[in-house]
Amino acid sequence: MLYEYAVEPQAIGSSWQTFLYLIEKFGFDRGRLISRLPGKWEKKVIQAAKEAGVSDIRMASIIERLKNAKSVVVDFGRPYDAEKSWLDNAQTEHERAPFHAIIAQQNPSGNASVLPVADINDQQPLMAVTQDRAVSRESETIAQTLSGFLRVGTLILFVDAFFDPYNARYRSTLRACLAVVKLYNSAATCEIHYRYHGNKPANAELEGDVARLFDGVIPEDMAVSIYCWREKAGGADFHARYLLTNCGGVGIDAGFSAEGGHQTTDMYLMSLLQSQAKLASFEKNATDFELVGPVLEVRSDGSVRRI
Repeated sequence: MLYEYAVEPQAIGSSWQTFLYLIEKFGFDRGRLISRLPGKWEKKVIQAAKEAGVSDIRMASIIERLKNAKSVVVDFGRPYDAEKSWLDNAQTEHERAPFHAIIAQQNPSGNASVLPVADINDQQPLMAVTQDRAVSRESETIAQTLSGFLRVGTLILFVDAFFDPYNARYRSTLRACLAVVKLYNSAATCEIHYRYHGNKPANAELEGDVARLFDGVIPEDMAVSIYCWREKAGGADFHARYLLTNCGGVGIDAGFSAEGGHQTTDMYLMSLLQSQAKLASFEKNATDFELVGPVLEVRSDGSVRRI
């Protein structure tokens, strides 16, 4: 649901109008991300804008927007050879691990994946991205669809009112998602948030079983915290399912259970405002719901502790 673009600093920094037009097309809520290529991408954009003669007032705006560009520019760990041109680097990386598109000043070789900045518009096929889709309810497919968030979020919440640690279909999806986190983002904090059901075990009962249930689910040297919440009388409804991160979120209509390829679930990108409001509602001290203790932290080695 997230598409990675390589954007040449000299292209986006060629004028204030170009910068503003392009930067507003990117973000976790837009489905497009700018790859940090090279590592000092923002500084290169500022340098290009200065060389292009952008006024001091507009420069101040560019600098301010770039300071707040964490929801736009993402480091995917791509290498960069300073001895080569930016376009050569981007095309080399595209051959190794394709971008959705490369936005550059020029396209001298006629590469079909390169969009000259002067030609960009919303009708360009490579600029058209979907913000929702029907996703097969298979664990690997769910994890792959969510991988953009799993790779970069420093705080990752699996929010599902019906998440059942005793059900292998839920654990299968969690295992696939955590494998992505381990590969690209192993320092992330991962949490499960589910709703209390009177006829199902809550965390107090789960505490004695969770090490066995999660054996082989949590990658080495990682941990997952588990929260159980009860709806308050006359309070907010806890029904919807999400993947929430500090960067943004995805609504998941049918939740995380891997029911198989014969079913699909609708997924959609959340606005940044909505995702951050939902994220705040599941903080440990939040008051939207009643926390049903204890909160459990489960580690890959099978150790369990109350937090």
